[in-house]
Amino acid sequence: MTRKSQAQAQPKAKALDRVIPYAEKLRLMTLEVLREESGRELESAAQWSDEEFDWTVHNAEFRKDYKETPLSELMKKAKLLYGLADLDAIKVRRKLHKQQRAERISAKSA
Repeated sequence: MTRKSQAQAQPKAKALDRVIPYAEKLRLMTLEVLREESGRELESAAQWSDEEFDWTVHNAEFRKDYKETPLSELMKKAKLLYGLADLDAIKVRRKLHKQQRAERISAKSA
């Protein structure tokens, strides 16, 4: 059986059945904001104590440690650690992170 005939034999899920539910998108966004914020804080602390900080290691460990954490718990951590009181504040911070990343990439390519 060829790949094409295999694909035809297996029913394909409808488009809306394949997308991530909104609640999960919010959880993932919150997770990424916390990953970025904690990384910046730990990187700064490492610089002050003359230590090295590895973003790749941080990102992998953070995602492994918190990948199953429910949104409610992530929201509590966001408020406690970074003063992000609600999803609107988290969305604003995420937008800022994306803007800063775009500026860094633009500056490197210039």
